[in-house]
Amino acid sequence: MNRNAILTACGTFVIGVLAGVLVMTNDGAHEAINQALYGGTSNAVGRADQRSGTVTLEIGNLPWAVTNEDLGMKVREYAEVISARIATDRETGRSRGFGYVEVPADAAQRVIQALNGFEWGGRSLTVKEAERRTSSNPRFR
Repeated sequence: MNRNAILTACGTFVIGVLAGVLVMTNDGAHEAINQALYGGTSNAVGRADQRSGTVTLEIGNLPWAVTNEDLGMKVREYAEVISARIATDRETGRSRGFGYVEVPADAAQRVIQALNGFEWGGRSLTVKEAERRTSSNPRFR
């Protein structure tokens, strides 16, 4: 094979890959890719997941020293915890002061009522249902 044939074959391959990515993005795969890349549970961040019957809660104003395990243990006092994670800065790895906890849908309001305004480490927590990650939501671009 000569050099021009190899370059043509490589160029065709790259164009095919890029076209595939564009088709995937247009078909709504963008959210699935983000969920896989940026962590997630069965429903990443969002409201009740109809398939699994869970709700993801956003817990804000957390003390900086709180770990994933600490957060899970605190919420376990009020409900079963499917998953818990602290949002961290990508560059430093430090806590951003909020986290997400996935709980059964029937227990979500109980957790919100118990922990919203709860003082932990000198800080008053804020607890609410997390906003769903979507490509049309400007906060998640």
